Amino acid sequence: MIPTITKNYQNVVISTGNIINNELGQRKSNEELYDGLKITLHNNPNSESAVVEIDKRHGRVLCATQELNSRLTENGRNEISIGAKIFLNKYSTECINQAVEALLNILNVTHVDNVVLAYHPNALTVASATTLATTAKTPCSEGSESGSSTSVSDAANSWSARNGEQGIEELKLLYKCLEKYALKQQIKQLGIADLDAKTLAKLYKSAEVVPTIAQVNLATCCVVPAELHEFCRDHELVLNTHSDPELLLAEEQFACLAPGYTIDWSLRYQVHVRCRSVLTAKGYIVGASQSSTDN
Repeated sequence: MIPTITKNYQNVVISTGNIINNELGQRKSNEELYDGLKITLHNNPNSESAVVEIDKRHGRVLCATQELNSRLTENGRNEISIGAKIFLNKYSTECINQAVEALLNILNVTHVDNVVLAYHPNALTVASATTLATTAKTPCSEGSESGSSTSVSDAANSWSARNGEQGIEELKLLYKCLEKYALKQQIKQLGIADLDAKTLAKLYKSAEVVPTIAQVNLATCCVVPAELHEFCRDHELVLNTHSDPELLLAEEQFACLAPGYTIDWSLRYQVHVRCRSVLTAKGYIVGASQSSTDN
């Protein structure tokens, strides 16, 4: 499988299919992605039991597409909710467009219910995040000295402090790409992950389609910052917590799975049955490329 990809395509899109069937869907997101890609890329496409297919026309490696489609169609479209989260670690509007188009095409739907963007151009590694979490989760209470120092630490490691004004301007342009799909009703709701209140306010003010979902990673702080909580309350944003790392898969890990390629973007989708809130499908889609010098 790997030599076939590397020989023919400079850009590839890899779909893990529904990882719930592989018993991967209840683990940490970076572990789910790695193991899902490993199953997809190291399957033998010539075996009789193969569930992996190569779409030569579009440069796609798709795992268990028929099973995924059956999950998506066993209930009416108005009976299911499809949400996705895009993970991006470099500035590229093209990557946003590629991710959304791949999502709609592989799931074979005309729209999804929500898309959340996690943009971390200066991503913390898993190890760094763990160190921050250990520091932030020292016992603290409101008004105590340790609680005050935690607030200072949170501010120093906030999204705006780490990415600056350039990062904010890049984020606005990336978000504008998602707005195009929202205006065409291909995405019903937009969301954003891991922003501090200051950055979220700037994005909100500049948006044509305002975000309705905000996510915060509690791995790096012991409580949701008060300013962020107040902003979401005042502007009617749904505030959710998550535990996704900023860098979903390290370059060296992906290089072991697809030599010569680097990840450009990745996304996770989840499909719920509305009336029962049952998770019926979950998977990852990755866009990767090799430099022209490697061809």
